Amino acid sequence: MVTHSQRASTPVLVSSYALGFIVFCLIVYILSVAANILIPFVIAVFVWYLINAMARGLGRVKLGDTYLPRFLCFLFAMLVLIGGLWFVYKLISVNAVEVLRAAPVYQKKLMAFVPRIFSGLPPEYQVNPSDLGTYLDVGGFIKTMVTAFTGIAGKSLVVLFYVGFLLYEQQFFGRKIQEMLREKSAENRIHKTIKTIEDKIQRYIWVKTFVSAVAGISTWLMLLAFNISFAEFWGVITFILHFIPYAGAIAAVVLPSVAALVQLGDMGDTTQLASLVLCLSAIQVFCTSFLDPRLTGDSLNLSPIVIISAIAAWGVLWGVPGMFLAVPILSAAVIIMSQFQNTKAIAILMSKTGDIESHGAGKDA
Repeated sequence: MVTHSQRASTPVLVSSYALGFIVFCLIVYILSVAANILIPFVIAVFVWYLINAMARGLGRVKLGDTYLPRFLCFLFAMLVLIGGLWFVYKLISVNAVEVLRAAPVYQKKLMAFVPRIFSGLPPEYQVNPSDLGTYLDVGGFIKTMVTAFTGIAGKSLVVLFYVGFLLYEQQFFGRKIQEMLREKSAENRIHKTIKTIEDKIQRYIWVKTFVSAVAGISTWLMLLAFNISFAEFWGVITFILHFIPYAGAIAAVVLPSVAALVQLGDMGDTTQLASLVLCLSAIQVFCTSFLDPRLTGDSLNLSPIVIISAIAAWGVLWGVPGMFLAVPILSAAVIIMSQFQNTKAIAILMSKTGDIESHGAGKDA
């Protein structure tokens, strides 16, 4: 039998869900409309995390009986990061024009080569090359990648301003939290949550950067060994794509393989092509299935289906930059939600194992 209190609580519950849905839609709308402002800021936050991670590692280096000064650690980390980004940008900008110029030729040769792949199939299974043109638009994909990266690089000055202010402000974070929260227990809980987020995100970005560099350099050297054109460009693209979980590793094999298919296919050397594809696949399997898990462990503790969904959703909202930022944003969101009783169940559903306590999530509020 339904009591009066239960009947009274039903409209309140429905109103809460309706309000939550409206707030969610409003947040999505703001994220979409304000993308040009928010994307540089979010990138700046993760660059800031990477600088702190590098500075923390350099802080463990000893010079005689003393450690490196904190100021020098941050200065060296910033110089290394700026130098690395500038090198990647110049490498892409130098090769991008030539690659985009050659893309239509690649596309034409690929469409001419496709019938040879399916020539051994029965007539009813033959594929019309024109039907695959939309899905095998190599030039369009390369143009999208180059445009996205150069667009981000074009906003590098804004990102650097944000990073500078974040580095300046971080010395006051602890004092601000102390003034906001007079209760020692609440202050400790907030500090613990922030520390957990920092450790996880810094480790993720640092390890991803290292593993992506290994994958990119290995791909570059492998393509050089097989004498494939634009080996440096494909190495940098592999480095960038490796920041996208799952899909990035697949694309990092497919794109250079398609370029090699066009180049080696003209020579009729299928053995060399198959060897190259196997070598590129082995590089990605080693990096994604052995090196990456060995360095990160299971620290992110995110469900694969949630990761794929997040990449797709952020890709729709923010395009290619959103796909790179999806996992760090998702990880931070799960850590924060795990701290509060009302959202802890959502954090458990989004986790990989369901055990959020053992992954540094902390106790709920």
